[in-house]
Amino acid sequence: MAQRNLLCCNLNAEGLPDSPATDAARAEPAPRPRARVAVPLERVIGVSEAAVVTPLPYSAPSFEGLVEVFGQVMPQVDVASLLSLPSLPVSAGGILVVVSDRGGSLALRVAQVTGMIQVDGDRLAGTAQQARAAGPMYAGEIEHQGSRHYVLDLDLLSTSEALDLSGPEGAVLLPEAQPEPPKRAEPEWLPLLLLEIAGERYAIPNRSIVELNVPDGIRAMPGAPPWILGLIDVRGTPVLAASTAMLLGRPTVEGQVPEVCLIVELEAGFPVALFVDRAIGMERVSPSIINPMPQPMAGISGYFVHHEDAIVGLIDPKLLLGQVAAALRDAIPRQPAAAAEASGTDERGQFQQLLSLRVGRELYAMTLDRIERIQASVMLTALPSDIEYFDGMADVGDAIIPVIDLRRQQGKALRPFDVTERPPCILTLLEGSMTGILVDQVLSIIDILPERLEPVREASRLPISHVVAHEGQLIALLTIDRLLPPAIKASAAAAS
Repeated sequence: MAQRNLLCCNLNAEGLPDSPATDAARAEPAPRPRARVAVPLERVIGVSEAAVVTPLPYSAPSFEGLVEVFGQVMPQVDVASLLSLPSLPVSAGGILVVVSDRGGSLALRVAQVTGMIQVDGDRLAGTAQQARAAGPMYAGEIEHQGSRHYVLDLDLLSTSEALDLSGPEGAVLLPEAQPEPPKRAEPEWLPLLLLEIAGERYAIPNRSIVELNVPDGIRAMPGAPPWILGLIDVRGTPVLAASTAMLLGRPTVEGQVPEVCLIVELEAGFPVALFVDRAIGMERVSPSIINPMPQPMAGISGYFVHHEDAIVGLIDPKLLLGQVAAALRDAIPRQPAAAAEASGTDERGQFQQLLSLRVGRELYAMTLDRIERIQASVMLTALPSDIEYFDGMADVGDAIIPVIDLRRQQGKALRPFDVTERPPCILTLLEGSMTGILVDQVLSIIDILPERLEPVREASRLPISHVVAHEGQLIALLTIDRLLPPAIKASAAAAS
């Protein structure tokens, strides 16, 4: 199936002022999803900050004037105004998304560019009818970062009657356009995302990026190499986060973690989040100006000179991650079947694989065969006080499930259930139903010889069965069936 790359934009971003003309719109704001649009990336020439605009007389309200971007003068259009949505005044600035139009270029002014996402072309086409019902200039719709984005039909937008020039009777209008000259063969261009990493300029081909993401946070992985920052949650899937600066051998500031990441693939089905300091913008360059590296450099396939003032290194993510592929495969929490395949052993091998966890200062482990999947973070809802033992409910994307908070089982005094937290959650089957187990940290998969597991005596009332010494620390093996006491099970069964 054909994949489509889309650039996601906000039209009226929070924190930027609306124009005075939109007071009525602020009293009854437009539906939030319609304030977000997506632009087909194959039509995007580049992204730039707003520049000085030269207004034209008798122009449509959405046609703000002429602007010079990337050395070319082109029309500037306020997308929000064109879609009859609350818009930013020209003085508030914004971002210009320059797109190719018939015979030229067009600068679309938006409030913010929020990311880039890859979607299935067939699924996108299937949403065309419902998108047209929301607006005549929409060609489809997608969900991105929890919000609906409408995909712009750029051909309809550039020919919209709302952009026609008009004037009062007797006014002098602009001359009619002359017939277009015969089109010359257009040169091939390579779309690139420009980046800033450790104070230097780099670029990465758009086709190598699955998604541009700003995650809520990173879960640390103690014991991992320093270039592994931890795990992030991408729509319910834990994805390894890596420092691009460290992989390139560039200096970093201790304790300072970049906020922007690019989701790329080490191989099919193996996403990795490459964290960078800043995404500067997008630009298309001719492959002819890209030079090979005079000396091999890990992860860099070539370089080019950008605007005659900066040398930009071209990152090849597969080359960059290929040098640490083995460490990446060992670090990611995997399902039991995948872990056995990667290690070359089956369940009858001499090692038993356990997932190590941290709860407070204590270390625990679970057998992989009881783990359905791991959520890097979950949204929590408290339960009524008369419901015993289950601590709350969690939204895991495809279901709402009850959760047991192991962190609240540390001693007799239970702290209040905090619904503002986003703890990691381990999904397992307990008494035939999906249940979540909340912990402070998911650490790593460890290999333990079964003979090293020492049974815990008099543990019939405890949710642990064995302990094992690993790397100088004592780890307790959880018996998750004991997390729900028999008395509670019996009362629940009688109530049903």
